[in-house]
Amino acid sequence: MAVNEGAFAELPRILGSYFCENDSKKCLTACFSDKNTYAAAGKAVHEILQTAGIPVAESYIFEDDIHAEYKHVEKIKAILKNVQEKSEHRTQAMLVPVAVGSGTINDLVKRASDELSLPYLCVPTAASVDGYTAYGAALLNEGFKQTMSCSAPVAVIADTTVLSEAPAYLNSSGFGDLAGKIIAGTDWIIADYVFGLDGKGELASGTAPIEKTAWAMVQNPLRNNLISSVDAAKGDKDAVKILFEALGITGFALQYMKDSRSVSGCEHMWSHVWEMENLCMDGIPVTHGHKVTIGTLAGAAFTECLFKEKPPLNKTIPNWAGREAAVRNTFAPLLQILPSVLKTAQDKFIGNTDKLIRLREGILDNWDNMRNDVFKTLLPYAELRSLLKEAGCPIRPEAINLTRERVISSAKKAQMIRKRFTVLDLAFELGIFDAVLQKMELSEYFV
Repeated sequence: MAVNEGAFAELPRILGSYFCENDSKKCLTACFSDKNTYAAAGKAVHEILQTAGIPVAESYIFEDDIHAEYKHVEKIKAILKNVQEKSEHRTQAMLVPVAVGSGTINDLVKRASDELSLPYLCVPTAASVDGYTAYGAALLNEGFKQTMSCSAPVAVIADTTVLSEAPAYLNSSGFGDLAGKIIAGTDWIIADYVFGLDGKGELASGTAPIEKTAWAMVQNPLRNNLISSVDAAKGDKDAVKILFEALGITGFALQYMKDSRSVSGCEHMWSHVWEMENLCMDGIPVTHGHKVTIGTLAGAAFTECLFKEKPPLNKTIPNWAGREAAVRNTFAPLLQILPSVLKTAQDKFIGNTDKLIRLREGILDNWDNMRNDVFKTLLPYAELRSLLKEAGCPIRPEAINLTRERVISSAKKAQMIRKRFTVLDLAFELGIFDAVLQKMELSEYFV
């Protein structure tokens, strides 16, 4: 990963060193961008490659606003296959797709390259997401947002001048994505405790022990990185560099684990719900990081409400018929993804009375230690809100076309769509989910 001013000058060397056996002219490139990212970086990349004698077989510019939908992967694959079939260099050169843009362009090219077994190069134009260096691509497929497995880029080349000149909302989006790691951390602490109740993680699905290396990569520098990058959206080059590198490291943690547990908790589940509902502001999709920002505040509020007091042991046992009805009712407007959500809900459902009571008793026995460890990692809601505001992130639901009521009610959908154990599942398995939501409603959160 090369992140510095004038980094694009490194393109020929990096192509030769990491793609084409120390001979960059053996590379055949195909560049993908949209109108804005072509102007910001794509044109310069194209010219540098041509000047270095590296063939550019395709420089495709998406004319319309594109979203992270799988249908665009098929289009990119078709373009790459056409290059492979028709290029005069196809037998002598390695085809290298080049993604020039922010998160959407990168994820689409990443998945298309992976499906064609091609190594690709990432040229980011904003510090907007942590997905540049990650192993997967977050895409909508048949209405359902999912992280599709695919290889990370062989190299990432980011020019800090380009990053600092990106629209402020993109870099504030990256800051919100980075801030979400706070909730990813507290949720992992909870999942670690629940996993350890029987030492095997069999009392509840989706739990996981903390992996120390990945934890250290993400959590140890997190607060300092947030404080140091708070001016990124103002165009401060040093702040943008810190933000981009911090996001890059979280992507490396994801690569290391081949799982997003270390970088994603319930804050992303809130975001995924709104992505599946096609949340827009003035007809334009809200950025991933801004949805994560509100999800992060929601996750912090939910966590604070849950741990305000230790609940009594609830001996009421849910039944599957009632749970199925709740899922169907909650996702009635999203019938396309209902079968997938129902399967997830059934996989998570604890139908054994003795098992559920053991789980609840174990959680309550460990309540004080769990609470203390969670609050060592959690930034208080008010402090987190202030930091996000300073960074230029949305802090009120209305800023991204939501309402306070919709944010709180979206917790139910967020709890249903993933098997990963989070604070939402902790409340659900204790039988106090609705009570926690009521505390949020009666509080000053999002007011």
